[in-house]
Amino acid sequence: MTWHAVIGIEVHVQLRTVTKMFCPCAIPAE
Repeated sequence: MTWHAVIGIEVHVQLRTVTKMFCPCAIPAE
């Protein structure tokens, strides 16, 4: 089930990237 975790991480990163493109201020600095 390792591939499932990898897919989840990929989707999460892509969603964060798309959100940054639309509104950079929407994501707090980590």
